[in-house]
Amino acid sequence: MSPLSKLAGISLALSLSILPAVGADEKSPDDALRAVVESENNFARAGAERGIRDSFLQFFADQSIIFAPEPKDGKKFYTEYKDKGRKLIWQPIFATVAKSGDIGLTTGPWEMRTSMTDNKSLGYGEFTTIWKKQRDNSWKVALDVGIQHDQPRDPPGEIQLLPPGDATTNVDLARSALEKAEKTFAEMLKEGAGSAITAAASNDIRVLRENSFPGVGKVAAKLMLSSDNAKVTREKAGGGMSAAGDLAYRYGTYSAERANVSERGYFFSVWKAEADQDWKILLDLQKKEPPPEKK
Repeated sequence: MSPLSKLAGISLALSLSILPAVGADEKSPDDALRAVVESENNFARAGAERGIRDSFLQFFADQSIIFAPEPKDGKKFYTEYKDKGRKLIWQPIFATVAKSGDIGLTTGPWEMRTSMTDNKSLGYGEFTTIWKKQRDNSWKVALDVGIQHDQPRDPPGEIQLLPPGDATTNVDLARSALEKAEKTFAEMLKEGAGSAITAAASNDIRVLRENSFPGVGKVAAKLMLSSDNAKVTREKAGGGMSAAGDLAYRYGTYSAERANVSERGYFFSVWKAEADQDWKILLDLQKKEPPPEKK
């Protein structure tokens, strides 16, 4: 985790286990999906019991990425992180996995408390995490990013598990189709962010924005983004795709123009291939670059 001053810009991850490695007996995508959720829950328990720094270091992959606030090396960040004894609690409320069982996605609410024994809250928000299956069959965090928002009015609902779809498994065709979808989406963003995201959205989309509760589902996303007419340009910095060619993620920087006001920040998006390589956005997160610190 990160200092309170960076809560809004830092990723609040979730992942891996203090229990024996899960994944060794996975025989189907459903098994892999359960393993991802189990790893998430194990990691959450580890964080609550042992603190932020130690648990995050154990559960992050060596090549992991966090946003603090810009994308950077997650393992290095937490190696240097000064744990102040705060308690971070979270739980997944949505999870999916690739048909190949090598990449998974989780997202859900987080809460930061002043200490391991004090229930006073310092902040609330939403995290989203990309998991990757390792050579030893365990699952570890490959990318983690979060947003901050007000205290939720209602408790989290039941977790939604989205199994893989029936997308074609030809990876070359999948990659070509995704590149085409991304190119079309990039052009649409330059005309208006809200309409572009809505047009490219999966029915299960989740939209995450700073200081707002998540927009869950295409109807909610459309309502949430209806007034966002910003002309946006995104520059990809990295990402990945499942071996099955049905789940992919992208992250990088963006610039936006709103009524002659310029804005810069960072984005993270997850694409899911639906029937016939029809790629749709499953999750879209965007957060402003924080103002420079005063000297």
